[in-house]
Amino acid sequence: MSAIQLITHPDSVAVLTFDQPGSKANVLTADLWTELETVLDSLAARTDLRGLVLMSAKPGIFIAGADLNLLVNAPGPNDPAVRSFIEQGLRVLEKLEALPFPTCAAIDGAALGGGLEVALACDHRICGRNPKVRLGLPEVTLGLIPGWGGTQRLPRIIGMEMAAEMLTTGRSVDANEAAKFRLVAEVVESALLLDDAAKRCETAQSAAAVRVIKQGCVTSDSTPGNASHTGAAAEGVRVMVEGASLPLKEAIAVETEAFMRLAGSDESKRLIAAFFASRKPK
Repeated sequence: MSAIQLITHPDSVAVLTFDQPGSKANVLTADLWTELETVLDSLAARTDLRGLVLMSAKPGIFIAGADLNLLVNAPGPNDPAVRSFIEQGLRVLEKLEALPFPTCAAIDGAALGGGLEVALACDHRICGRNPKVRLGLPEVTLGLIPGWGGTQRLPRIIGMEMAAEMLTTGRSVDANEAAKFRLVAEVVESALLLDDAAKRCETAQSAAAVRVIKQGCVTSDSTPGNASHTGAAAEGVRVMVEGASLPLKEAIAVETEAFMRLAGSDESKRLIAAFFASRKPK
């Protein structure tokens, strides 16, 4: 069964809905990345579309994050299977970001880790008022940093200071705080989310301006230090700061190498195993 449904509305806006079969959540597996890439390739060839909305059919969840099984079972850092998985996601998000029409993530639940990274690759993001809306990059709590561009797209969208706080604490924000820091453009009633997201896709010029900013370097008066951080938190700040002066593609390459050093480490595997254990029914 397909994990993605695609329909085109009469307003020529396509709606891509994540709905992973047999799961309460949408999780970024290699199979889901493969399916998403196939859909994006077909969309890129179409000339009848004005925009694309990404949303979820799962109540209270946009995308919960990455499939951690590969990471907890990695034999050690720089594992080829992990690198292939990360590079697959990066390739797909690059295609999403390069579509020839505006894109908007319509978020009405949890968008965490890789789920938020998918939304960050869209031109626009808006949230519904579902109390389960949470946006964050919690990788540091697993001894990791984001691996699908989060350390680089986030500061280009919300600035270095707030990005550093989110990266080093793993803290997630609700819809109102996300809007305050311009992580999302607005918060609307959940019933209006799809219509408002479609309206965001009406202006190609605004999307083009967003892409210019995201593809370039970070403009910031402040450079967060990492003296008070250790481990993955320190690495997240270092990668963010180093990447800030580079074009996005080069900056993400810096992120990838740092992620590969952390993924499969004893510390990361211990923390992921503890995360799995905490979720088992007692």
